Amino acid sequence: MAKAGLDVGELLLKIVTGETGEISKVDYAPQKPDFIENPAFVDETPLERSLPEEEGVGSAFFTSLIRRLSENKDCKMHKVMFLRHGKVIAESSFTPYSLDMWHVSYSMCKSIVSMAIGILVSEGKLTVEDKLSDIFSSRMNPFGFRKKTIKVKHLLNMSSGVDFNEAGALSGNDWRKGFLEAGSKFEPGTQFEYNSMNTYMLSAIVTEITGQSLFQFCRERIFIPMGIKRIFWESCPQNITKGGWGLFIRTEDMAKFGQLYLQNGKWNGVQLIPEEWVKESVSHQIETGKDDNEHYGYQLWINDDRPGSYAFNGMLGQNVFVYPDIDMIVVTNAGNADLFQTSPMAVMIRNSMKEIEVFDHALEKDFKAESELQALCKSLSGDTSSFPTIKAGGWKKRTVAMTSGRTKRKVAEFESKRASFKASVASYNVRNENMLIATWLHKLNGKVYELENKTFGIFPILMQVVHNNFTDGISKIGFRLFDSNFFFIDIYEGTQIYSLRCGFGGKRYVNTINMHGENYKVSMTSFCTTDEYNRLVIRNEISFLEEACVRTFNIHFEDSAYDREDKKGTFIHPSVPTGIEIRLNETPGWDILVDGMNNIAPEGLGGMQGMIFNRIIKGGVKDVLLEAIKNSIQPVIHGILIK
Repeated sequence: MAKAGLDVGELLLKIVTGETGEISKVDYAPQKPDFIENPAFVDETPLERSLPEEEGVGSAFFTSLIRRLSENKDCKMHKVMFLRHGKVIAESSFTPYSLDMWHVSYSMCKSIVSMAIGILVSEGKLTVEDKLSDIFSSRMNPFGFRKKTIKVKHLLNMSSGVDFNEAGALSGNDWRKGFLEAGSKFEPGTQFEYNSMNTYMLSAIVTEITGQSLFQFCRERIFIPMGIKRIFWESCPQNITKGGWGLFIRTEDMAKFGQLYLQNGKWNGVQLIPEEWVKESVSHQIETGKDDNEHYGYQLWINDDRPGSYAFNGMLGQNVFVYPDIDMIVVTNAGNADLFQTSPMAVMIRNSMKEIEVFDHALEKDFKAESELQALCKSLSGDTSSFPTIKAGGWKKRTVAMTSGRTKRKVAEFESKRASFKASVASYNVRNENMLIATWLHKLNGKVYELENKTFGIFPILMQVVHNNFTDGISKIGFRLFDSNFFFIDIYEGTQIYSLRCGFGGKRYVNTINMHGENYKVSMTSFCTTDEYNRLVIRNEISFLEEACVRTFNIHFEDSAYDREDKKGTFIHPSVPTGIEIRLNETPGWDILVDGMNNIAPEGLGGMQGMIFNRIIKGGVKDVLLEAIKNSIQPVIHGILIK
């Protein structure tokens, strides 16, 4: 682990010291295809929909839970879906995310890797007792005797003890060799240690046995038979599917995998995953030592929420919670700052599922409760077409005309507090937005500012590291007036110019960012406000719709260029601001990178390298490095007007 640990430390230092471009030791090549937004072009099989009462659950339960998830500021919800008896009974996206678009899954996809191993075991091509030294005998170092005791089951239950973890994915191109030649922390099978490279090696085993990538194998044997078509899985530089991460998948298709396991591996009457393997996967395979999840199965977590419950879990809130005793599934996509199932979102859902009341028969229809649930989900998703909408006025004018709509009284009462708060915020911002349009927009049109610090990019750092796609650094920012109502912010990064349309008054616009050959859909919203110094600020929020990350940047204009009143009360309209200040931030934030740095253990490093690394991690230099990491996530950048 010595080399991998130092490589991660080196990468972190490059990030915090502002190096850009080709700073990774891993070769990069664009992989991710564009998401197919029109399902008519693919032959998908959607899950059946039903109402909660028809499946023995009250709608009020979901209304309460979804509302609490949406109102908790620590729950960065993107999507949620509930199933009972194999039918979707409640579902909601949270603006600006869409239930139809795929979403990064992180470690949730580890459970799918286990399914592929189960198929090979059932066909007699592999056993859980097989040793890595036998499977990869042609690739083993003649002196790699320490790997002779590692078995397939040790990879499955995270007990290999190999000192080559996620950091290895940043240290070079040959991850398989790095794993096989790395040292060991403990005797295999004696301890639990979560390590995504265990899952990567399971993917490598599939390729070694079948000659196919794991993605190809799963597509033929699992995905296509289940009607899962819009899905993508990243691979390493040697074209081995990453396995432990890198899967882009739709929320509904995540739910299908939970349902597949509830049905003991059978789908549409066909046994896709051996029933014995499903039961073995969800049984206690090893103790984790974690209070919230004491046991682990085969690439999934055994929960104690309800009898027999378990979870496919990915960091930042990508989950499939399975509850066999009540035949229910809960699926989430989110952008929380947690690595496992310890976020406020996960705790809230798991505690609620302990208390849920279900029946084996259909309940009496409750039109009021059903309407409230549907109204809430439509409101959260931004689908308000069946409710009052703006038809004139808006952010440009103070007067707003509304359509009549047909909102029911209870729904209106339910939304009253939220609407009142939004109205107060909107009225506060109207003056600033009108001032921007009346006196600023025409002055900013066509103006470009060169940034003094060109080391930060539009891509959040977490995405750069996970996808090995590092920024070239933003060099300039410009403003272009499109018409009298809105304008574009042009972000110059490398050879690209990202033209992002600003949507005021709560409006959002979807743009595409091409980062070194890979397209990412983003939604941008902007609003005007003033900071603590009474300076005009344009706040921009960029949500990466396929990811768990959000990038924000606030643009402050220099005080000297502000419209102000003279002694006679006449407004003075000075020239264009000569300088701007940009404050960047991203969610999840710097604490995720700090956790990653804290997991870099200096044990086992020898000689001068070990001494230096120990001094950095354990000495006073660590505090300096932590502060540098924080400043990398939340930098303040100044720009000068290009004349």
